[in-house]
Amino acid sequence: METIRVQVPATSANCGPGFDCLGLALNLYNIFTFRPLEDATEYTYTFEGFGADILRMEDPKKNLIGFAMDQVFATVQEPIRYGHITSETLIPPSRGLGSSSTAIVGGLLLANTLVKNPLTKEELLVIANRMEGHPDNVAPAIYGNLCCATGLKTKVLNTVIPVPEELHFAVIVPEVLVSTEYARSVLPNHIPFKEAVQNVSHASLFVTSLITHQLDNLSIALEDNLHVPYRKALIPHCDDVFMAAKTEGAYGATISGSGSTLIAYTDKCHVENVAKAMGEVFTSHGVENKIYCLEADTKGARII
Repeated sequence: METIRVQVPATSANCGPGFDCLGLALNLYNIFTFRPLEDATEYTYTFEGFGADILRMEDPKKNLIGFAMDQVFATVQEPIRYGHITSETLIPPSRGLGSSSTAIVGGLLLANTLVKNPLTKEELLVIANRMEGHPDNVAPAIYGNLCCATGLKTKVLNTVIPVPEELHFAVIVPEVLVSTEYARSVLPNHIPFKEAVQNVSHASLFVTSLITHQLDNLSIALEDNLHVPYRKALIPHCDDVFMAAKTEGAYGATISGSGSTLIAYTDKCHVENVAKAMGEVFTSHGVENKIYCLEADTKGARII
C-alpha cells in the first residue's frame, strides 16, 4: 500500500476563560507519514523538526502516534498494521500549542485510513478525548476552527464555530518550558463564586462575539479567573507581553494552553507589529523566542 501522509493543526486551548472546553485550531502543522510494512511486528520511527532529539530518546512503545493507531485497530476489531512512522514536527513541543494532541490525532487518522470500516470524526474524538483527558486541544485538531467541547462517559459533545476571517493571531513562543502537569498543580482548589460567574460571562461573550463578529468585545472576553492569574507566574514578563500586544493594537492576549506560548487576538493590519512587540519584550530580557503570525485553520486534520 502507498505511504499515507496527514497533517494536523496546532491548537490553542482555553482561549482565555474557556478552561478545558474551548480550543482554537491554527494554521501551523505537524505532519505524520506512515508506510505499512508486510513483515513488521512493531512501529518504527523517524523524527524530524522541533524536539526530534528528545523524541528519538523516548521509548517507542510509549509513542502517542503508535498508541493512537492501536486504539483505532482495537475499536474496529481489525489486525494492527505495523510499519514505519515519520514525524515532522513544525509545532514547538511542550509550549501550549497542542503538539501532543497532534500526535494523538495524527495516529488516529493514519490508522483510520487503513481500516475497512473507518470511524467517524465523532468516534475518533471519543478516543482522542480518552487519551488526552480533556477535549479542548483534540477537538479543534480534528475539526478545525473554534471548538467548544465537553467530555461525557461514552461520548463527547462538540460544537464548531467558524472563526471570522478578519481575526488573526500573534503567537510568541519563549524558550521557557512549562509542563502541563506543573501548570495544573499551581491552580487553586476553590475560587470565589463571583469570579466563577465572571468566567461564565466572559466565555459566553467570547463565543458569541466570534459568531457576531463583534471582535472589540475580546478585550474583555479574553480575561480569565481560573488559570491565567496563577500560570502567569510561570512565564517571565507575561504581563509586559500582554501590555505590549494591546499597545500595538491587539484586542487582547492570553496564555495558550498551559503555556509558555502567549497568543494575542488581533486584525490583519496589526498582527505583524503585535507579534514583533511581544517578542521584543522577551528579547530585551534575554529570553530567546520565536514569533508566528497565524490564522485559524478551518479544516482540521486531513490527508495530504
